[in-house]
Amino acid sequence: MSGKQKIRVRKVIKVPTRLIYFLPLNYESQIIIFKKFCQLVPDRVTRRGIKGFSNSFLDYFKHKKCKPRSLFILLFCLLLSPGSTSQAQKLTVNQQYDAAFLDMYEDIGNLDKTFRFAELAITVGDIEGAVAALERMLIIEPELPQIRMQLGALYFQLASYAMALTYLKAVVAHDEVPDDLKQSAQDLIAQIEALISPHRFNGTVVTGVRYQSNANGGPMTQNIRLFGGSAILNEQYTRQSDWDVSLVGQFNYVYDFQTEPSAMLETGVSAYSSWQNTQSQVDTTIFELQVGPRFIFTPKPGTALDIRPYAVVNDMALGGKDSFEGVGAGLDLAFRTSMSSSWSAGARYADRDYSQPDEAGLKGRRTRIFGGRTFGISKRTIGTINLNAFNEDTDEKSLAYWEYGVQAVIQHNLADLSPQPRLFGRPLTFTPTPWTCSFSVGFYDKTYDEANSGVDANVIRQDKSLRSSASLVIPLTTQLNLLTTAGYADVDSNLPNYTNENWFSSISVLGQF
Repeated sequence: MSGKQKIRVRKVIKVPTRLIYFLPLNYESQIIIFKKFCQLVPDRVTRRGIKGFSNSFLDYFKHKKCKPRSLFILLFCLLLSPGSTSQAQKLTVNQQYDAAFLDMYEDIGNLDKTFRFAELAITVGDIEGAVAALERMLIIEPELPQIRMQLGALYFQLASYAMALTYLKAVVAHDEVPDDLKQSAQDLIAQIEALISPHRFNGTVVTGVRYQSNANGGPMTQNIRLFGGSAILNEQYTRQSDWDVSLVGQFNYVYDFQTEPSAMLETGVSAYSSWQNTQSQVDTTIFELQVGPRFIFTPKPGTALDIRPYAVVNDMALGGKDSFEGVGAGLDLAFRTSMSSSWSAGARYADRDYSQPDEAGLKGRRTRIFGGRTFGISKRTIGTINLNAFNEDTDEKSLAYWEYGVQAVIQHNLADLSPQPRLFGRPLTFTPTPWTCSFSVGFYDKTYDEANSGVDANVIRQDKSLRSSASLVIPLTTQLNLLTTAGYADVDSNLPNYTNENWFSSISVLGQF
């Protein structure tokens, strides 16, 4: 095609983005000016002209012989654009990641560019991409023990333990590896060997002190309903503040059949006891045993489908007296789509038998159905939305109800406050070292099956509840944490007998092994 032959193109044309990178603007301003620039381009441009774009606006206008008026308008837009005289702001992490990917593949042998891409891939959660980049670095330069350490850590996150051990053992065997890096590799090897053993045992123990403004769950007022009329409740049965000491234990034994897909047999024992200072009638002890298999399918690295059916037996004592025994079964389902994203669902059924005569009407079936979604909000923040439905199908229908609820939870890991070996700016120890704060709020609606004639035969009880809490976990050692919690619960009932609120706070020590 000769230089005089021309073609018509669309008003806004695609040009290389490097034409605007030299401008001292933030990313959003560059896009705005870039669009304004494209709108100033004449309708008729040559194909050779499109291919011949240079690296600046001035060169382009000189090449196209644009009118001075167009150049003046462009410069005027630049002057009016926000940040045109300020230093360029950083791109978002995802934009840096995309740019690093292109840079790496334009210069495939450049280790610095490959390293930079791997660093950003870890930041945005592309673990597989980081693994591929780091392994390519080892092909070019095999003597990089720090890279092998990072690969071992990444394969650990992907639950590819055989590959993780291969890289980590190479780090330990290397003569020139710093002692802190070698120790981190040995610690991670020990964790992996414990995980791949067919027999695994772990546990959590929590003990602490709690204060409640309404420890007995009493009503806010002495004016209540009784047999359909008004009555005055003795003040000792209204809300009473108190503090208690509690002890909680969760112990799990897992036998791994070491098959593919993964199959395990799990046994879990949990126990909870609390002792009030003055309101001893609500001293509580609960024991529960769960036994069942677990199956884990991994369609691709980084994803997993977890299926766990189980049988359950539990027992509860209230105020120092036996309350109920329960037998049932449940099913937990979870599908992890990435390191910070998962879906969960499940159901649980139990048949309770109450032993005390005044609790005989509570005998019956309990059914819970739940579902949830966990997702990453930022690099250090995770959100969870939970939905659940709970049914108490008691023999006494005025005590039977359905409760529906929705809960939102936000968990944020604070900056690591303790010095430790790091690679790519990330800690090389795999323990809960960062401080973790979490916030939760839930709304629940409960409706009973029938009216209680002892309260008011013409009113069926309905409760609307708000439950909220905030907690902070402070690591003391790799296995010991300090846990502080504060919260508020409010029950708004259509019967004054059940309207109440409770403020609470606690401080506990949490140990894991």
